[in-house]
Amino acid sequence: MIDLKLLRTLQALQQTGTLVAAADQLCLTQSALSHQLKEAESYFGAALYLRKSQPVCFSAQGQLLLDLAAHILPLVAQTEAQLKGKALSRIRLAVECHACFHWLMPAVKAFGLQQPDCPVEFSAEIEHNALDALLSDELDLVLTTDQRELTGCHFSALFEMELCLGVSMDHALAQQPFVQAQLLKQESLLGYPLPLDRQDLYRYVLAPQGLDAKFRTVAQSSQILQLIAAGQGVALLPRWLMEPYRAQGLLAVIPIGEQGLFRTMYAACRQGQQEANPLRQLLEQIRLHQPS
Repeated sequence: MIDLKLLRTLQALQQTGTLVAAADQLCLTQSALSHQLKEAESYFGAALYLRKSQPVCFSAQGQLLLDLAAHILPLVAQTEAQLKGKALSRIRLAVECHACFHWLMPAVKAFGLQQPDCPVEFSAEIEHNALDALLSDELDLVLTTDQRELTGCHFSALFEMELCLGVSMDHALAQQPFVQAQLLKQESLLGYPLPLDRQDLYRYVLAPQGLDAKFRTVAQSSQILQLIAAGQGVALLPRWLMEPYRAQGLLAVIPIGEQGLFRTMYAACRQGQQEANPLRQLLEQIRLHQPS
């Protein structure tokens, strides 16, 4: 039997690419998700996806159900929202990741052509406690790289981005193929005005090696990039953000470790709103216009 739970499961698997990530998105255990899929496959007498494919690949039967999910789930969510009197007439958006603002504009413009009667309102004043504001109905959508366990909050993975170290062209690290945490002990570190435990360079590079850090905080990405180019410090930023400066010979972009450091950009909304239009349409445009 086809039910909404199965359709949501398959859609989550398509969006995240793995059983583990899909289970996290649906707030289920991996074993529960696997059991649900096996029951469906037994009922239909066919595999719905190919095991051990990375990212996941769907069978013809699975794709048929995905097509149904893409058609049905937005209608269900929209109807539920209308019945509850919660249909969105605007989308109040905040961005926790300072560096991701400018690439968002083409997505918002494309969304505006689809939904001219649903404006996107940016809340620049709410950044550091954006998820709390989301849960208190002050916001409808938050873009963040910091997925957290919050009751009533739904996270959708949007895309992966690589974080690299930006240094001036004449810096001693500029010619290194990659950088390790130990090489940063004496560096002047630049970061956004965030608590230390939310500075990515500290959380994912220095702290795991038991190293302390003190940041010079700078409000804007453009200011950080200018300070890097002038030799006034180093910073951990998305590769795509620094690429134009690197192409002009203003700074060098160095991977973190041999494997690189990657983070996921998430869209957070209140539980139950993730499939509702027009919010769903905005997320589709954000995925289409993700930075490269």
